[in-house]
Amino acid sequence: MARGNSSFSRLVTTTLQNHGKEIFDAVSNNNSLFYMLNKRGNIKLVGGGRTFTHPVYHLQNSSFKSYAKLDTINTPIMDDITRAEYDIKCVAGSLVLSTMEEAMNAGSKEGLIKLAKEVKEGAIISMRKVMGEQVWKTGVLANDMDGLPSLIEDTPGTSTIGGIDSSDSSNTWWKAQVGSTVTNFDSSHDGTYQLNRLLTAATFGNEGPTACFTTKANYSLYEQDLTGQIRYMKTELADSSFRHLAFATMPVLFDDNCPTNYFYMVDLNSIWLQLLSRGNFQTTPFQDSINQLSKIAKMYVFGNLTAGSLRTSGQLQITG
Repeated sequence: MARGNSSFSRLVTTTLQNHGKEIFDAVSNNNSLFYMLNKRGNIKLVGGGRTFTHPVYHLQNSSFKSYAKLDTINTPIMDDITRAEYDIKCVAGSLVLSTMEEAMNAGSKEGLIKLAKEVKEGAIISMRKVMGEQVWKTGVLANDMDGLPSLIEDTPGTSTIGGIDSSDSSNTWWKAQVGSTVTNFDSSHDGTYQLNRLLTAATFGNEGPTACFTTKANYSLYEQDLTGQIRYMKTELADSSFRHLAFATMPVLFDDNCPTNYFYMVDLNSIWLQLLSRGNFQTTPFQDSINQLSKIAKMYVFGNLTAGSLRTSGQLQITG
């Protein structure tokens, strides 16, 4: 007598639960910021803890200066390193399989595999969309990640970021750069001029922005301004599928979730995506629902964007 396929739960579990890396790749390869953070090795796995911390070097060692040949060299104990602290945020969702659909697919191995793949693909697409949105959150809602707009804010030097109060007179180094609003990008190349000013303000020696992110509208304005001299230069995204231009050797990309009118210059070396090791795109085993004819699993990420330097990133607004 035919019976239900007893390996169904195992099939679905192995199709979903054991593909954390695959799911992560599907998310990172669809988001330019995650892709570049991953490429630069700035996606950090953390073993545990109540919060994420990010080292911040903020004070020059005063012992380094010129001396006479027999002068005593100063040996101060420098309090030159602190840490910015960020909450661990949770991004999660559920995967539900109807018991009736399980029974309907029990007689066909191909049907079972197709159903499992559809559930998995649906979860990946949803996680990819939500993570793409989270990286652009403003930090207004307590449960959201600290997206770029909350780190590279409109009014730098007025709020607390990562536990460091930028309005304190001793923390003037803890703020991003803000350029002048561009109202007519094409007028005498004013847009490019203001971008150059922002880049200069955010550059300190060999430290500064390494990539630009903006809206489709601003991307088109920049591309139009380059007409006649446009160069599709090779950047670190040359081997990826992301459409991009170049500005001062940096890749310029558009993102559907970037706030309207904004243009961000980001120092990717100082921005990390930190993830708990046990929250790195994990999926729980499927379990029977208590009050429904279904099996339920959860997919989740425990992480946040963190910054170790703000002055080497910046933003401006382009309104026309």
